[in-house]
Amino acid sequence: MHFPLPIRAAALALSLAAGACGDPAYTPVVPVGGPVDFTIDGLSFHVSSGGIYKNGQQFTLYFTNQPNTCMAVAAVPQQIFIIFSLEISPAADGSLTAEVVPPRLTFPPNGQAAGTLVQTNPIQGPTTTLDTASGSVAWQANADGSVTITRLDVSFAGTADRLKFVLLTVPVCN
Repeated sequence: MHFPLPIRAAALALSLAAGACGDPAYTPVVPVGGPVDFTIDGLSFHVSSGGIYKNGQQFTLYFTNQPNTCMAVAAVPQQIFIIFSLEISPAADGSLTAEVVPPRLTFPPNGQAAGTLVQTNPIQGPTTTLDTASGSVAWQANADGSVTITRLDVSFAGTADRLKFVLLTVPVCN
């Protein structure tokens, strides 16, 4: 008897799940909520790691194409690298969301976040800089000190491309 592909795939998944009883839960390497590879205004960006630097209630979120974001932010890597930074100020009402806006000279006010996507050459400095334009970010604090970005949707000035994913947990760097 011949079954359509979706039924065969479902049967295979069910038999694999049944055979794995007692095994530890599988944790995917790729974040639950989406891609780790983006093209923003022609700039290819692979999110390899992330980290957060806290300053009171405010914090700065970083994602890089480097294996360790905390090290990449603290010391300039010896190769061309890409870093996305987003300064986040929680809302005064305590909600864990912020509206993404264009960068400003000072930290964004309560309930807002602003940042840049930068490609940097250690010898020349920044070669490409894209400012955030709009979007939103939501997060939750975890008991171990890490932060889970429950939703990130960011547009950049001058392009229709977006950086967008959900459920990505990042460690605190400081």
